[in-house]
Amino acid sequence: MNRSPVLAIALVVLGVVCIAFAVFYATTDTGFLASDVTRHYKHAVAFAVGAVVCFIGANFARTRRA
Repeated sequence: MNRSPVLAIALVVLGVVCIAFAVFYATTDTGFLASDVTRHYKHAVAFAVGAVVCFIGANFARTRRA
């Protein structure tokens, strides 16, 4: 299995972006990427789950020390 530090870094950055969107959707009344202006907790949970998946993927993609 090829391990790539670049992929691991990219997944961590994507995970941080997902966390930022999760916080945004949980704390702000918005209609951004949604049909009505309100707080979208389901979107926040989805982005939080996406962040966890990214961090797990980054853990598997990073290089291991011997």
